[in-house]
Amino acid sequence: MQKGIFAKKFAALVLIIAVVLTGCTPGGGGPTPTPASQQVVLIWWNLFEPEENVKLLIEAYETLHPNVTIQYSHKGKDDFVAGYKDELDEVLNDNDPLTTPDIFTIHSTWTDKYLRYLAPAPASVLTNSDLEDFYQIVKDDFVRNGIYALPIYLDTLAIIYNKDLLAAKGYTVPAELWSDFKVQAQALTSKSQANQIEVSGFSANVPDNTEFLFELMNLLFLQNGVQMVDSTGNKAIFSNYRGAQDALDFYQSFTQGTNPIWSDQFKKDIAVFLEKRLAMYAAPSWRLINILEYNNAYNLGINAGVAPIPQVSGDSIHWASYWGQTVSIESIHQDVAWDFLKFITQAEQLRLLSKTVTENGRPIGIIYPRQSMANEISTDQYLGPYVLSAARAKTWNMKDGFEMKNRFLSNFKQKVDIKNLESNATQVLQGK
Repeated sequence: MQKGIFAKKFAALVLIIAVVLTGCTPGGGGPTPTPASQQVVLIWWNLFEPEENVKLLIEAYETLHPNVTIQYSHKGKDDFVAGYKDELDEVLNDNDPLTTPDIFTIHSTWTDKYLRYLAPAPASVLTNSDLEDFYQIVKDDFVRNGIYALPIYLDTLAIIYNKDLLAAKGYTVPAELWSDFKVQAQALTSKSQANQIEVSGFSANVPDNTEFLFELMNLLFLQNGVQMVDSTGNKAIFSNYRGAQDALDFYQSFTQGTNPIWSDQFKKDIAVFLEKRLAMYAAPSWRLINILEYNNAYNLGINAGVAPIPQVSGDSIHWASYWGQTVSIESIHQDVAWDFLKFITQAEQLRLLSKTVTENGRPIGIIYPRQSMANEISTDQYLGPYVLSAARAKTWNMKDGFEMKNRFLSNFKQKVDIKNLESNATQVLQGK
């Protein structure tokens, strides 16, 4: 990393001297193109992927561009998303461009929060026509007045289920509609003589042990036809829709009433699933990876399956939650950085990434962000339900998805009220 920082400092000094000598400022209509002969060092901060998984992508680009060196830093290894976000916020706000990576990772719900720190793709490198093959959700999440990020893979929610627990009750797959799914989840739940839940049909509604409560609750809002914000995007209005209360009531019914199927007495839902005491579990594919890895490593004997997330009606609406690679406004080589991102999101490089991660031990490959590649994995027993949901995946513009999630979960730790949820959402939208 020190080599990278020195290289950036030297390059910045050269740029400053050039600006002084020419009496003009860089930029104008966009970033100053980098001459092909100029030595370039790009620093890339990426979440989740160890360097061995992206090394071939980097080497392929450096082979085509011998003047470019890409220094990779695997973030989130120990402190996960919260620690990465703290580190990112620190370097973006320290008024020192030399500490900022050229390329870094943002969540699909963070775009507006970080917009002022991001450099849009220059038209000489990437245009909207280059995005035609990407799923619509990518354009919704990362295109504002320009293209601000590109994903190297997608993710959505699906139902991960224990085939043996379902089969014991006469089921083969999770139900397609939420109304039937709830009946099924109740049938899959078994209780002790003291009426304590021993095996649960589905995890829901408890913020301390339901990992994807926030994502699923928001999906239920959208599936119930709720508009989350007004036309300005600065005010939450979902309490105006009867469907919001209906969605909340339905979700809470899994833990309330005369026949609850989940409670705060359980551990985290992924742990309960691994103990074979949870039949169905809503989660993205990265959690499926963890399940398959633990199942293999510890010989747990879990016969896991994956099914699409249930729907309220015949209309198919799914939830997207994934990450994009973006370029810092402080980078002195924005054009090269964006060219690299364009390169690694081409179909050939995405296939290479998927092949590499599986060769390095991951039980499944990636969910491609390109629609034209869907058929390559649509029949995969694990990835199929995820990729088939990508074309109908949605979110809503939270501006700061990290803080929005914290506020939602805080509300769920108390007596949840739609008006309180809405008020907290508005505060986040307004940066309060």
